[in-house]
Amino acid sequence: ESSLKIKAIIAEEQGAPDVFKVGEVDFPSNEGKENYVWIKTEAIGINRAETMQRKGLYPSIPGETDVIGLEAAGYLVNSQEEYTSGEYKNNERVMALLPGGGYSDIARVHKDHLMKIPENLSFEEGAAIPETWLTSFQLLFLVASGKEGQTALIHAAGSGIGCAAIQLCKKVGITTIAVASTNEKLELAKSLGASHGINYKENADFSTLVQEYTGGKGVNIILDCVGAQNFDYNIKSAAVDCQWVLYGLMGGPKVPEFNLKSFMGKRIQLLCSTLKTRTNEYKADMITKFSEQFLPLFETGELKPIIDITLKYSEIKEAHEYMESNKTQGKIICT
Repeated sequence: ESSLKIKAIIAEEQGAPDVFKVGEVDFPSNEGKENYVWIKTEAIGINRAETMQRKGLYPSIPGETDVIGLEAAGYLVNSQEEYTSGEYKNNERVMALLPGGGYSDIARVHKDHLMKIPENLSFEEGAAIPETWLTSFQLLFLVASGKEGQTALIHAAGSGIGCAAIQLCKKVGITTIAVASTNEKLELAKSLGASHGINYKENADFSTLVQEYTGGKGVNIILDCVGAQNFDYNIKSAAVDCQWVLYGLMGGPKVPEFNLKSFMGKRIQLLCSTLKTRTNEYKADMITKFSEQFLPLFETGELKPIIDITLKYSEIKEAHEYMESNKTQGKIICT
């Protein structure tokens, strides 16, 4: 393999969004990596985990590139020759869950982590699907056992994952209560199928409203990316046998005066999940299940990726600043 260089967004140090600059890295070789192909990136989705990685709080996977980026959409590339000749433009349009490397012109990906982009969707829409929708799918149906007739409490309802989770719940008949920081985000959540919306800036203890909306029963599933800040309110919102899925700690990791008694009383299951560090087999299996059950619904328009803003690769700093402002309604995409 020659040392072909590709364009990438690199960070030579950790810190604020201005550590990013456009530079070059080596073409990602697949030597010693069976079952790997490439994706010529045409659009990428920006994820909160990437802002953590930029700060040095979320390390890259051993053996994978240090270039950030967990999801991309573009053309399937089978060889370095296809890439240099431009022949890949005849190949299929794909979107992928990546172990890293999305912030570059071409990313290496396990072939079982690719999905075809539905015909009616653009590259930008394709880039809004993998990490976000697969995470929501995983949290609701593989980590929790979400099913028809249940009620779910969705925190950060205006986020990419929130927007996906609400739609998935609606599809299978799970009632959702959306929690977000602005009424605008709650309007979006309701337009996607949420039955109720709670503004936590106005109702810090959202459990009172949750109990009201559920007739005093509480919720069966909690999707929680906040953590400590909402801990007590989540306990008060939980139904008996509630599955509480923790997938982020935006509101801090440490709970003062933590008492297990409340968990015992309601038989609450606290389930913790990350996606990036899962095995290739787990990811492949999850993608197969999601592709069979939900991917066709993007073609019919029953499910739709929600994009807040599309920026240029050169505006990656602005993209990260916007993500960290917590003002997003749906996905941030760069092209």
